[in-house]
Amino acid sequence: MYRCELCRELVPPGTPSQKVVVETREVRYPRRAAANRPKPQDNKREKRDDPGGQGREIVREVMACPRCASAS
Repeated sequence: MYRCELCRELVPPGTPSQKVVVETREVRYPRRAAANRPKPQDNKREKRDDPGGQGREIVREVMACPRCASAS
C-alpha cells in the first residue's frame, strides 16, 4: 500500500507502482584523458580515455499509481 505522489490517493495493496519522470536537465560531461584504469585481470598497462558526452539526465521522479502513470 502506498500513496500516489501525483493524485495523492491511497492505492490498495498489491497494486504495482510505477516511477514517472517529472523533471530532466541537459548535461554535458567533459572528456577525461587516462581516466579509466584497466581491470586487474587485464595485463595491459595503458589507461583508457573517457570520451565524455552529452544528453539528458533525470532530476526528479515520483512514484505513481498505474492510472496516473498512463496519463503522464
